[in-house]
Parts: sequence; C-alpha cells; structure tokens
Amino acid sequence: MKRIYWTLILAAGLLAACTAPNATRPKANPSEAAARPVAITADHAPDQIVVGYQDPADLDAVLGALGGGRVLKRIDALKAALIELPAGLDASHALGQLRGNKVPGLRYAQPNFKHPLPKPQGNAVVQALNDPLEAQKWDHDVMQAAAAWATDVDGAGTKPDGAGVVIGVVDTGIDGTHPDLTGAFVQGYDATGCLGLTNNVIPPGYDASQYRFIHGTHVAGIAAARGNNGQGVAGVAYNATLMDLKVFCSNTTDDFTIADAITAAITDRDGDGVVPDVITMSLGGKGYGQVLKDAIDSALTGYDVVTGSVLAPYDDGTAGKTAGDGVPDRTVTITVAMGNSSQDEVEYPAGYPGIIAVGATNARDEKADFSTSGAHISVSAPGVDILSTWPTWTGQLYYRISGTSMATPEVAGAVAMVKQFLPGVSAYEVRRLLEATADDIGPSGFDRGTGWGRINLKKLVDRVHDVVAGTAQTEKGGVAAVTVVTENYTVPVPYSDVQLLQNGEVKYRAKTNDNGEAVFAEVAPGTYDVMVAGEDVTDANAWAPWPFERVSWDADGDPSNGVTLGTLTVNPASTYASPDALTATLNSTMQVKIEWSASADLDLAVEEFNLSAGSLQWSTAKTGGLWGTFSSDADGSSTPASESYTLNPNHLPTPAVGYYRISVDATHATSDANVTLTLTMNGVTKSFGPIPIAAGSDPDTNFWNIFFTLMNTQAGFDNFFVTVY
Repeated sequence: MKRIYWTLILAAGLLAACTAPNATRPKANPSEAAARPVAITADHAPDQIVVGYQDPADLDAVLGALGGGRVLKRIDALKAALIELPAGLDASHALGQLRGNKVPGLRYAQPNFKHPLPKPQGNAVVQALNDPLEAQKWDHDVMQAAAAWATDVDGAGTKPDGAGVVIGVVDTGIDGTHPDLTGAFVQGYDATGCLGLTNNVIPPGYDASQYRFIHGTHVAGIAAARGNNGQGVAGVAYNATLMDLKVFCSNTTDDFTIADAITAAITDRDGDGVVPDVITMSLGGKGYGQVLKDAIDSALTGYDVVTGSVLAPYDDGTAGKTAGDGVPDRTVTITVAMGNSSQDEVEYPAGYPGIIAVGATNARDEKADFSTSGAHISVSAPGVDILSTWPTWTGQLYYRISGTSMATPEVAGAVAMVKQFLPGVSAYEVRRLLEATADDIGPSGFDRGTGWGRINLKKLVDRVHDVVAGTAQTEKGGVAAVTVVTENYTVPVPYSDVQLLQNGEVKYRAKTNDNGEAVFAEVAPGTYDVMVAGEDVTDANAWAPWPFERVSWDADGDPSNGVTLGTLTVNPASTYASPDALTATLNSTMQVKIEWSASADLDLAVEEFNLSAGSLQWSTAKTGGLWGTFSSDADGSSTPASESYTLNPNHLPTPAVGYYRISVDATHATSDANVTLTLTMNGVTKSFGPIPIAAGSDPDTNFWNIFFTLMNTQAGFDNFFVTVY
C-alpha cells in the first residue's frame, strides 16, 4: 500500500487561508507556540523529537520552524529523523510549534519515547555450572518441549529445532562468547553506536553486553541456547540462528533506536544477505510512536511503508514462490513482552496491531502476578524462575530470573519452530497457530490475563505437521487502513486514536499520522466498528495537545463514549498493497457561553477565519459569526447577563486554518466585571472562572488574560486555542 500524502486542494480563498493565519493573527506578549505545548505524559527525551519527512530537504524546513537544532540521525528506509532541539526548546513546545505551522513535507512529529531496561521479577537463584541444568527447566516440561523436539514434522525425519530460522533479539546486547551460544550468531547491529564497531555491525561471537548488561544474554538463551552440546541448557529453538540487535547503551532506550535496529535488520543494511524471520522484544513503555509503528509494519508486511514497494530481502523466492515479482515471499513475526506492571493496561510496542503480545505464567500454570493484562494479549508462556544463559564475565554461566521478558523468547522459539517448516506464512498465520494450540489455563476461552492460553509446543508442532501434510490449513489475517478526514472541506485529521471494536471491546488500536491515515497490519478478519476514541488510560494522552476538545474526548477510558465512524470488514485476502479501506469523517460540535453579573456591556468573542478577506477576525454578537451563530447581544442592562456561540454544522475545520480562539470583548464596557466561561465540546462540558475582565479591554488582551488567569488558578484548564474538525 503506497502512502498517499494529502495535498489540500480547495478554493482559492481557502488556499490563502492556509497560509494567512500565522501572518495575520495579532501576537501577544508570549509567542503563540509557547502558549500551546503538546502534553506528553509518557517518558521521553526532552531535548529530542522524531519527525517523518517526504524528502531529506524537508528537514531544513523543520529545523527552520523550530528555530534551529540539528539532525542527529536518519532512518532513510522509514524517511524518519531524530532531531536534537535548539537550546531552550523542549519536545512539548517543539511539537506545538510544528503542529501549528504546517511545515511542508512533514509526515508526522512525535516525542522520542523512552523504554526502560526491564527489571527481573522476584529473586534470582544461582545454579551450579555442572548441574544437569536441562532437567531443571520446568518451563520446558510444562510446554512439552521434549515431546515436541522428538516429533517428525515433515515425514522425512526432520525435527523442530529452529534450524535455518533467524531470530533477531532486540535487547541490551548479547554475550556472544557464552559457551552455550557458541556458533549461534550471524552479524548483528548496534543501533546505539556505543560499541564503536565499524558501521555498527556486531560480528558473530562478539560480547555486546559491554560487561554491564545481562538481560539480552538471558533472553537469547531462552530462545536459542545450543542443544545436544553437553553444555548447560537448550533453548526452545536450539538450532535457530541469533541476530543481536542492540538498543540499550544505558538503562533506557527509545523509539528511534528500536526502529533503527529493526529497519537495519529487515533491509539487510550490513549487506550479508541475512535478514530475520522472527524478532523478539522483551521491552516496552508508555507512548505510541509513529516511527516504531512504521518499522514494525514494514517487518510484519514485507513492504516499505513509505514507498509501498516490497522490501527486496523478502522477495527472494522462499518456499517455492517467485523471486522479484514485487510480492513478499516471507515476512517477520514479532513477539513482544506485555510488561510487568500487574495492571490491565497497554504498553508499547506490545499494543501495536499485528504483533504477538506475550504474558507470563508460573510453575502452577497460572498467570504470573506481575504479568500485565489487556485485550491485546495473544498467548502466555512460562516466565517465573526461568533458567537461562548468563554473561560469562559475571562469573556465573546460568541464572534463574522472572518476567514477561522471559516468557517472550519462549514464544519466539516456538515461532522459529513454525517458520522452520512454513517459512512463507504470515505473522497472523503464526499467531493463530500458537493461539489455537495453546492450553487454556485461565477462564474458558480468551481472557485478558493469559490470552488464548499458555503455549504447548507439542500441540503446536503437531498442527504444523498437519499443515505440511495438507490435512490442516492456516488462518490468514488482513490489513486495514482507516483514513480520518473532516466532514467539511475533507481535511486529514492527524493524531486521532482509531480503534477497531467487536462486541463493544477494543481489538486493535492505532493513531493517524499527519495524513489522517491509521494502518492495522496482520489483524484478524471480520467486521469491526471503527471508532475514534480520544484520551484513555492506554497512553495517557501523550498525543493529545488538548484532549478536552478532541472529537472523541473519553473521560473514563470506555470506548463506547467515542464517536463511531462506521464499520469495516477485514478480509483474509487483503494485504498492505491492497488493504480493506475506510474513509471516515469527523465533525465537531461546540458551544461557548459567558455569564456575568455586573451591568457591563461585554461580548463573547470567537476568532474565525474570513475566507473572502483571507485573514482572521474576532466575531461577536454585534458583528455576527462566520462559522457559528451567536445568541442575541446582551448589553448588561439586565443581570445576570449571558451570550453564547454555537458552531454551525458546516464550518471551517482547524486543520485548514489554525485554531479557533475564545475571548471576551470589553471595548464597549464602562465598568469591570467577573465572567464565567462554559465550553461544551463534542458533548463534554467544562466551566472556568470567575475571570476578571477590565472595562475597555480588547479580545486579544483578554485572551491572554484568561489564559494566564486560569492557568495559574484553575486545575484542569487546557487552553482556549480550540481545535474543531
């Protein structure tokens, strides 16, 4: 699916409107951009942002809009750049500036969200080096690993051990010198650059743990420690190949670094001809980022999400398919840890569509206490007291630790077993094989704690055997694309939360980019309600500058409070190149009211764009509204007095012309007054005040007076730059 970047082609007056607001709007003491920062509550790099561009030359315009800064790094395959902000400008204000200035060529702008190094859960227990360690692998016992390894899958005596499958481990870096990992590696990639290697390529057998990190080595051993070598333990896919994708140089990583590692792997940046079949990520955090979503979508679909062309390494004639025909012959399946919060919530990347989100279970075959729950979970796997490889420099070679970090590579190993025999299956086909053969250990059927159940390796490979033999089939998923535009003037709506629901429950979520498009890759076929749902508990309004005024403002996280845009049927035949698509329209409702008791002639003022004049103007009941209707003019002769403004159904949307501002005109007043202001947006009402208004003051002066008064005195105040769709 080639992305279509929207060019606003409207009447000449509206074209003028798109450039006129910044030039004609009167300025107050602080800059407008400084007064409307984007709220970012998820952890992020305060001095950086990530932007998507159409052409590298567009980055000059971005830096110009920011008043400086520099490009630290680019991911050319994603047309994404990491920008260091100029001194004195933080990410919150930088995003506000970019979203208000309509920079040409800018596809999106986002915070560079941080992801902490996962902390092992529970107490670690040292194992003696010469113990019969495989006999202590309770996790293998409960998953029936030994029985799976003994299975003849293809009728030719081939056993499921992951041979020929490449697992990319996105983590802290692996100790490639470990004796139980010897010979397991192909070239990897250090996205942090902190190892100082040529072209950041990690050679096979290199210790990329920096004599500091243990996490990646433990994860790698769970997935693919060598088997039948007389040493320590065996991984689930004990003959699979490992690709070390290092993303930690300190105790945190970030969206851009993770996206860079994934992209380097799937585009064969090192040129050795080897790309991953599986990627596993035992990490996560709050905050939805487009750059990481794009990298994941490329891996899941085999397409360059910017150009719409197939990634060359995945058009290779695998499984008897035709090489070079522009259709992916294989793709990447991604496993991601749900998280260790013990809460029902969404962390990313686990919350992106199309991946396999993994929860943890204990030796009693129950959900682990720490394991995060949610509707996006796929399956669970053992994640408590898991024995695996430990960096050699610690003086120990094996350790037991706990976490969804440990459960996730168990599933990655299971995926490698599938890919060994079915290399051309899609990410959704693999996911459904895992889900359909899992042991249902929680409430009957799917549940938010354990998903479809704890994986069973023997049942899994038996099903793969049936597929290979032609007595069973896999289940195919599809790709959906929802484009959100305004009902009036058809302007793309960026940064809106799009959710696909069935029976009132959110199944998948994504956000629109600057072009109004949200993509759902490798999702279950079926018919979904398509809903825009604003502020919710999943990522703490990290994208929403003013969630109060969003079309779908959702106070309690219940998606039923959102705006239903229609239904969309996802078919198993749909692909990234030809998705099931829906164009959905939004239309805001807004009413503003001021009330006051003093006998003063005040006027509610709303700043609107005058198409014929090509400029902004303050409208009042005395002048009449352009895009809304005022109540009758109240001159204060009777008290209490009030005036209101109701936005017309046919109105000019914010994305075309900038924000509607709300203020009070007191130029006709001869006495001061205190005003209460009530704003109802899309069915949600907030009241502010009392606000002192001085006689003779104009709307511009009062706008900033209201802004700073409420900012300093009233909790819950957002802004009176109002966004309407």
